[in-house]
Amino acid sequence: MKPWAKATLQGATCGLMLGVVLLIGGRLWQPQVAAAQEKSSAVPDVVKARRFEVVDPAGKTWTVVGPSYLWLYDAAGNLSMSLTTDAGMPGLWLFDATMLRAILGLTAEGSPSLEFWDKNRKLRAVVGAAHFETEKTKDVTMTSESTLVLFDKDGKVMWKAP
Repeated sequence: MKPWAKATLQGATCGLMLGVVLLIGGRLWQPQVAAAQEKSSAVPDVVKARRFEVVDPAGKTWTVVGPSYLWLYDAAGNLSMSLTTDAGMPGLWLFDATMLRAILGLTAEGSPSLEFWDKNRKLRAVVGAAHFETEKTKDVTMTSESTLVLFDKDGKVMWKAP
């Protein structure tokens, strides 16, 4: 047999053997890959943790979930909204880029309240029977009969409806 024919025959034989190995190996390996993919795509019934954080691809935190709170952050990384149940007092807290601006919540006694602050950190209005930051309302006593209190720019009571 001529040398080039022998080399061609050997190459074809090697190619055939390689094809058989790949075919058999692929068939043996494929069920393992399918089983692994099936396991990884399964959704667990329960996921437990003390805290969850949702971050974007750059690692910036957008959402934090804990046992008694949900915090949402804006694009600049500032706290934008907080939903809490601290001490059994549920509340929705809204922030601008620098400070708390509004609260909708309940006190431990179950009294509802809606509060608003201006950009100068002055309490401007309270609707309801409670106030969450009593230091800002030293000149007014909130009672269960109080339904609306309006404050001037200096934090003094302008108007109060029983």
